[in-house]
Amino acid sequence: MKTETKNKLDYLINLSFFLYFLILLTERIISVVLSFVNGVNIYGHGFLGYIYTLVFVSIVSFFIYLLIKCRNNIKYIFKKENGDVDYKDLCIASGILLISGMVHTEYTTPVIQFVSYGILIIGILLKVVVNVTRGGNKVLHWLSFAYLVAFSMAIPVMYRSYIEFSVLFHFLEGVASLFLTVTFTILLILVFDQNDDLFLLPTVALVIAFDVPLIVLRWSEEINYFVLIFVSLSFVLFFVGYIYKKAIKKRGKK
Repeated sequence: MKTETKNKLDYLINLSFFLYFLILLTERIISVVLSFVNGVNIYGHGFLGYIYTLVFVSIVSFFIYLLIKCRNNIKYIFKKENGDVDYKDLCIASGILLISGMVHTEYTTPVIQFVSYGILIIGILLKVVVNVTRGGNKVLHWLSFAYLVAFSMAIPVMYRSYIEFSVLFHFLEGVASLFLTVTFTILLILVFDQNDDLFLLPTVALVIAFDVPLIVLRWSEEINYFVLIFVSLSFVLFFVGYIYKKAIKKRGKK
């Protein structure tokens, strides 16, 4: 890939992260402000107290991490300097902010959240294009990208439930959301570190172990078709990618 083209892609990828930050952060802040304006008693219930506290902690942690670790990336937005961009800290910052997006506040706007995630996915897509030109197995690169997207969509968003064992359900959902967000962040770092293989057994084991019980527990109240579809897709993509990876290694030994 020509240096000029690479620099343009690097700039666009870096920009996609900051657009994701800006849009998701704006939506999160507006949802909190509207909650206060409309008199929502955010600590009137244990579930509300948890999700709003998590949003506050996530946003504050995001700002601290961004300003300490991502200053060069911020400068790159305005200066457009040439050279390699360090994405690891941006990936971590995105994971920290994503934690706030994985809980449904009283005035959450899902459409705006999906727009922000869509922009981030475009940035990841561009990075995969760069990775393909730099080496590795092209099929694995693209299968890994598809698996990463499906995995991210399989992370459960915390909604208030009224089932009989709602306390247990909310606890399990909170743990699942945090663990899977961290796992997604690790996979994201691997992509931006040029890896062409995200088919690690613990990742698919985690998403199945967390999501399936949550879907079953809430089945009588509401079937979470969105998570059901994407956890199934994650499993299928993992299975295809894992088998393909093993086949490549087997051929390489002959």
